[in-house]
Amino acid sequence: MFQKKSTVTSSWRALRPGFTAIGFFSLTLNVLMLAGPLYMLQVYDRVLTSQNVDTLIALTVLLGGVFVVTGLLDLIRMRILARLGARFELQVGAPILQASVRRRVQGKPPAENPAADVNGLRDFISGPALIAFFDAPWIPLYLGVLYLLHPYLGALGLAGALLLTLMALINNARSSDVMQDASRARARADSLFTSSEQNAELVHAMGMTGDLARRWTALQHDAHHLKSRVADRLAGFSVMSKTIRMALQSGMLGLGAALAVAGEATAGVMIAATIVLARALAPIDQLIGQWRTFLAARGSYKSLRALSETYPAPDKRLAMPRPQISLNAAIAQAGPPLAKNATIGGIEFGLSAGDVVAVIGHSGSGKSTLARMLAGIWVPQRGAIRLDGTPMDKWDPEELGRLIGYLPQEVQLFDGTIRENIARFSTSIDDARVLAAAVSADVHGLISSLPDGYATEIGNGFHLSGGQRQRIALARALYNDPFVLVLDEPNSDLDGQGELALRTAIRAASARGAITFVMTHRPSTLEAVNKVLTLNKGMQSGFGDKEDILRPRQPGQVAPSKSPQLAARSPQQPMEQGAAQ
Repeated sequence: MFQKKSTVTSSWRALRPGFTAIGFFSLTLNVLMLAGPLYMLQVYDRVLTSQNVDTLIALTVLLGGVFVVTGLLDLIRMRILARLGARFELQVGAPILQASVRRRVQGKPPAENPAADVNGLRDFISGPALIAFFDAPWIPLYLGVLYLLHPYLGALGLAGALLLTLMALINNARSSDVMQDASRARARADSLFTSSEQNAELVHAMGMTGDLARRWTALQHDAHHLKSRVADRLAGFSVMSKTIRMALQSGMLGLGAALAVAGEATAGVMIAATIVLARALAPIDQLIGQWRTFLAARGSYKSLRALSETYPAPDKRLAMPRPQISLNAAIAQAGPPLAKNATIGGIEFGLSAGDVVAVIGHSGSGKSTLARMLAGIWVPQRGAIRLDGTPMDKWDPEELGRLIGYLPQEVQLFDGTIRENIARFSTSIDDARVLAAAVSADVHGLISSLPDGYATEIGNGFHLSGGQRQRIALARALYNDPFVLVLDEPNSDLDGQGELALRTAIRAASARGAITFVMTHRPSTLEAVNKVLTLNKGMQSGFGDKEDILRPRQPGQVAPSKSPQLAARSPQQPMEQGAAQ
C-alpha cells in the first residue's frame, strides 16, 4: 500500500542544497587547515637550516592570510547552519503540531514532547555536533598527508582513527537504548509536574501536594538513575578516548623522532605529522564530546518521523457547498477511537435548518460522546452523520471546522488576544463577524470594559472568571455563523444574565437557519429548544418535539417517546430529575 512520505523526512531532504554548501565549505576549510602543518614543516626544514628571516616573514604573512580566510569560511558555515536549523523548524513545526492534534483527537496521549523534539533538532542542525559530522569525511585527507610524509606515520594515524571509531560505535550500541529509556522516564516526571501545576487549586484543596511531590521525586529518581548510567558510560568512554588520543600524539612524535634519527624523515616531518594527526582526530574528538547530543537528536528525529507517518495530513478533498437544509444521524455504533467497546449506539434522527435539540440523559449516558460525533471530532464506527446528504467524514476537515460551532464542557482559551480567540486565530480576521459573535453571546460589553478591549491578551497573568471564559468561548463557537452548533453544558458557569444571553444566542442561531444541539440538564435551557433527544445508557430512548417528549402524563400513560427514563418520572417530579445528566 502506498504510504505518504514523512513530513520530517521531506523537510530534512529539503535541506540538502544547504548541506551541500556546508560540505563544500568543510572541504575548503580542511584543505586550508593543512597550512599550519606545512608552515611548521617549512620553518623546521628551511628557515632554521638557512637562517633566512625573509622566508620566515613571508611564510608567516601567508599563513596569517590563510587563517583570515579560514575564519571567514567557518563563520559563513556556522551562519548557514543556523539558518538551516531555523528553516527546518519552520517547515516541520506546523505539520508536527497538526499531527499532534490529530493524535490527541484519536485518543492517544503523547509519550513525548514534539515541540521539544523540534527544538532539539534545530539546535542539533545549528550546533557544533553537525559540524563534526561534516568534518569527519575529510579524515582520510589527513591520513593521506601522513602517508605522504612517511608510510609508517600514515599507518599509525589510520590505526588510531579506526580504534577511536570502533570505540564510538561500541559506545553508541551500549548507550542509545538506556538514553531513550532515560528520556521516557524524564518525560513522565515532566508530565506529572506540568499537570500538577495546571491543576494547582485541585491539588491544594484535596491535600495532594505532598503525595504528588513524592511521586514526582520517585519518577525523577528513576530518570536520574538511568541518566547516571548513560553519563557514566559516556564519561568512561570520553576519558578512555582522551587517553588514547594523547598516547597517539606522543606515539606519533616518538615515531617521527625515530624516523628522523634513522635518516628517513626530518625534524619538520616529525612536528608536522603530530599536528596533522591532531587535526585528523579532531572530528572524532568532537563527535565523542557531542555524542549525547547526537543520540538525543536521533531519538527526536525518530519520534517526529513516527508521529508524522502515523498521523499524516489528510488528502485535500473536493470542496462542498455550504449545507443549508438538513442534518441526519444514523449511528449504529460509536465511541472514542481507541475504546474497545462502543459507548453509544442505536441513535437515529433527522433535523432541518433552524431546529434546536436538547440532548438529555443521566451522567454517563453518552451526551459528550455524541457531542464529539456531531462536532466532527470523532467518526462513528458504524453509521454516519450527514449534512445535506453528505457524510461529515467526506468533508475537508478545515472546511468542516468552519461549519461547526463547538463549546465543550471544559473551556480552553489560547494564548493571544480576545479578538484572535473569537476569530479562531484565522489568518484573515473579519472584525465585523467578531463583533457580531460577541454581541450574540452578550459578551461585547464585558470585553469593551477591559483596558485593552478586544486586544486584551489572554494569559500572562490576566485572569478571567469561569463564566467570562465560557461566554467568550460561546462567541468563538458563534463566529462565522456555523451551520451546526454543538453546546456541551454551555451554562455550567453562567449566572442568570449569562443564561438569558445563552438562550437569546440559541434563538438567534435558529432564526438564521443553524441546527443547534444543547447537552444540558438545566430546565431553563429547554425554553429555547423545539426538539428533545433522550439518551439512556448510550442508547437513544426518545426523540421528537419538546411538547411530546416532556408532556406531563397521567399515571400508567405510555410516553410518546417510549423513553424509559421519562416514563419513570411522575407528573409531580421536577424536570431536573427527568432530564438529569
